Amino acid sequence: MCAKRIEKLPLTIIIAICLALPAAAGPGHGAYRPEEIVCEMQPGYTIDIVLDEYGTSVKNFQPQTGCYLLVTPQGANPESLAAVIDARPDVAYCGPNFYVDAPEPFQKSQAFLDELQVGTVDSQLAALSLSIAQAHVITDGGGIKIAVIDGGVNLYHPEFALSSGSLVSVWDYIDGDSVAMDEPIGACAGHGTFVAGILNLVAPASDIYVYRVLDTTGRGTGFDIASAVLLAIDDGCRVINLSMGMIGVDDALDEALKYAKMEEVVVVASAGNDSTADNTLFPFPASRAYCLSVAALDSLNLKADFSNYGVKIDYCAPGTSIYAPYLGSSYAWWDGTSFSAPFVSGLAALLLSLDSTLTWENIDTIIATSATNIDSLNPGLEGLLGHGLIGIVPALQRVYSYVPGDADGDGAIDLSDALYLINYIFRNSAAPTRFAAADANCDGVLNVADAVFLIIYIFHSGPAPCTQ
Repeated sequence: MCAKRIEKLPLTIIIAICLALPAAAGPGHGAYRPEEIVCEMQPGYTIDIVLDEYGTSVKNFQPQTGCYLLVTPQGANPESLAAVIDARPDVAYCGPNFYVDAPEPFQKSQAFLDELQVGTVDSQLAALSLSIAQAHVITDGGGIKIAVIDGGVNLYHPEFALSSGSLVSVWDYIDGDSVAMDEPIGACAGHGTFVAGILNLVAPASDIYVYRVLDTTGRGTGFDIASAVLLAIDDGCRVINLSMGMIGVDDALDEALKYAKMEEVVVVASAGNDSTADNTLFPFPASRAYCLSVAALDSLNLKADFSNYGVKIDYCAPGTSIYAPYLGSSYAWWDGTSFSAPFVSGLAALLLSLDSTLTWENIDTIIATSATNIDSLNPGLEGLLGHGLIGIVPALQRVYSYVPGDADGDGAIDLSDALYLINYIFRNSAAPTRFAAADANCDGVLNVADAVFLIIYIFHSGPAPCTQ
């Protein structure tokens, strides 16, 4: 790399030296966008120092983190020039604008189209094993915004029209417009739609905000993804799903993720599909402590053969034979950690819908303490699968406290609860504040059967609510 003393040389000499240096990406990093570098100044210094001395120009700026996207002089090697600038004491960091990839397109994972549409989203094994229908008796995620930062979403898929939440197209960083549509061509086709479909399955009343940052090959820049994270925070998203990764760390995105945690926004990232526990190869951003890292399990709760694992894993979720909306009006099955992550994102949204005051640490602790340890099912991987398989209903029950059968919410089960239900059902009086508490027979609906159930329990020593 260029030595720090080169800073004092004329610009033409700096460029000449940097042109002579190899263009390969730095250790642990991949490719980067040509003619762009990302820099942040130390407090008290302005970017004008870099612009004047190195012939760069400002292309974009992120005020939340102080990060600049700069265009390099013609002919300069971005990595070499960034190394010169990064060595300055008045510069916090400077590096190329690295690419980040969605793991499934990058690793040639294929979706399997359900041409006959024989499957259903809510009856798939993953939904049944996680008791998602039972979770919706408690909450469906209303009032929470989830950001899908990915390859866009099929905004017109009929599956999304069935939910009570909204699907909001915010911005397409690839095409530079507000239509963040999932393109029906290329290796990334359907990826973002699939992720959004899983979120819609878990938290159907949450609003899904869509930011397209990956092109049709499944690739986007760290700066664009950081911009989307920051915009999602400004838009009021409490949960952000990042089903993507890269080797090494992108500084701009890293700063945006730190900012997200400061703002109590939960960022969930896929662990990657390299089947490795090597920390030096573990993908960013899942490698960072301020993201929740999710590995994939198969239908037997064994680590999926493709999934990364190791000490950086926080949680596991289903990641094989996942069924979700795809291109056009179709559905598909797909494998990958990209599709494990939104199960955790959806759970975070459900928790926040119950209590919007929950902090980042609260949510992490609740999910951790309600997960099921699966080390015994995965010999040789003890301690390498995080807290284990997420438990959606147990997590919600840590926030949603109620007395089964207490329809009127006074803490006791008596005749007034049966009368409360009768008035609600037949006289359109106030609805119970706790659906699960009022659903005395646990059949998922509120009707006269619940009132009868309570009367039999109170006067005839029948089975207790929700224990039959």
